[in-house]
Amino acid sequence: MGKTENQPRATVRRIPIISLLLLLLASLPTQGRRLDVGPGKAYASIAKALATATDGDVVYIHSGGVYREHLAIRRSVRLQGVGLPVVDGGKRGNIIEVRANGVTIDGLMLRNSGRSSRVDYCGIHAQGAERLNVSHCVFRSCQFSIMVQNGNNCVVEGNNISSDITYNPIMGNAIHCWKSDHLRIVNNRIGHNRDGIYLEFVNRSHIAHNTIDGCARYGLHFMFSHFNVFDDNRFSHNQAGVAVMFGHNVTMLNNLFADNQGTSSYGLLIKELQYSKIHGNRFLNNTVGLLVDGGSDLNIHQNEIRDNGWGIRLISASTNDTIYRNNFMGNTFDMTTNVSYNRNRVDGNYWDKYEGYDLNKDGRGDVPFHPLSLFSVLAEQDETVLLFFRSFLMNLLDATEKLLPTITPDNYVDNTPAMKPFRI
Repeated sequence: MGKTENQPRATVRRIPIISLLLLLLASLPTQGRRLDVGPGKAYASIAKALATATDGDVVYIHSGGVYREHLAIRRSVRLQGVGLPVVDGGKRGNIIEVRANGVTIDGLMLRNSGRSSRVDYCGIHAQGAERLNVSHCVFRSCQFSIMVQNGNNCVVEGNNISSDITYNPIMGNAIHCWKSDHLRIVNNRIGHNRDGIYLEFVNRSHIAHNTIDGCARYGLHFMFSHFNVFDDNRFSHNQAGVAVMFGHNVTMLNNLFADNQGTSSYGLLIKELQYSKIHGNRFLNNTVGLLVDGGSDLNIHQNEIRDNGWGIRLISASTNDTIYRNNFMGNTFDMTTNVSYNRNRVDGNYWDKYEGYDLNKDGRGDVPFHPLSLFSVLAEQDETVLLFFRSFLMNLLDATEKLLPTITPDNYVDNTPAMKPFRI
């Protein structure tokens, strides 16, 4: 009798334990399958492997030939190149279209996307994807190499991107991102394209350690993008330099802007930017080091501005910007403006043209420095004045203006110029 009564109790105790074990097993990540593509492998084409792939699978693509395919990824899979296999789009359409979350594309060479003046064809086109990771790939001869639209938490890292397309109507950008958040674009090497990196409506993203040179327009171009950090990038020999437009709360740290030269070239163009920090950057050998057009509440601090035609041009309605502890060295014109009144703070900078003295040895000049020369102000109003650069007339005008200031804004003055350059 006792055994019969105890039997249901033992069964009751086991049911919750078994259910718990089943739930735990169901929650464990499943191990994806390995699908090998290539000569002598299970799959002869990448498309056939993707047709059978499920979430979590890894498709290993082996070198040994050219894969002339167009791929659509609709599962959370990983494409892993072995020996840098080549996927050739034959100059038709997108090479890879990503329409799933959690996709990784690593170690492929993608070349010859479609080319059109009406459609933006890409090496990789991702639409509405989250957690996309494109790493260690090589892109050649693509109209747009990587395009991310409506993406979140995506990573573009360690890629080598360049294009031989020179016809402007079909020349696209290397990395083009639109309406995306929390992107990480790092350690890429970008050569000839229209723009190296283009961001529009992209927020809270990190762009770092990229090397971009030889672009036909901007090395970096972003608009309507906020709360982004750009640090330790190198932008050089681009036709127009870098443009940051219509944004706020942007941080630019320790970047190099060098050798961007031409009639409309600059290291960095700022257009309608607010509440942002530009710190520790180097502007070297540009036509214009830094052009600020409509900047507001900018902190331009401890940058090296050297060997440029114009160090800084402050134009239009730039207000409440703070320019301090920067090094101005070897520039033809350290600073210029097209307005008659200074609404910004220019203080505590090092100017190699400063001829004052420091009697109390506190490291600050006892005589204020006026960074605007009469010739630079006249040249801002009429560029033909530059024909008289380094002439006797130029020297006479500047000497006269120092004695009897009449044209240059008298409140453009550094009251505490540094006697020695700062360490950048």
